[in-house]
Amino acid sequence: MAQVAYIVAGLAVAGAIASWIVGAACYVRTLRAVARTPEPRGLVLRAAIAWPFAVGRLQGQAAVHAAAVNKALVAFFACLMVAVSAISVATNLARVSR
Repeated sequence: MAQVAYIVAGLAVAGAIASWIVGAACYVRTLRAVARTPEPRGLVLRAAIAWPFAVGRLQGQAAVHAAAVNKALVAFFACLMVAVSAISVATNLARVSR
C-alpha cells in the first residue's frame, strides 16, 4: 500500500509541475494581452506585482488568459495538497508495516 501512495505522490508532483508551467505560459499571455490595451502602463505593473487586484480590471483576451491562470493556480495547489497527503500516508504505512 505504501508503494501505491508513493505512486500517487509522484503523479501529484508531476501534475503540480505541469500546472505550474501552464499557469506561467498563460500568465505571460495575459501580460502580453494587457500590454496591447490602450492603458497598459498601470495595469501591466499591477498585474505583475499584485495579481489578485488586477484580475477584476482585465477585459477581453486578457481576461480569458487570466481565467486560465487562476485555474492553473487552483490545480497547482490541489496537486500539492494531494502530494503532501500521499507522502504522509506513504510514510505512515511504511512505519506501520515494520
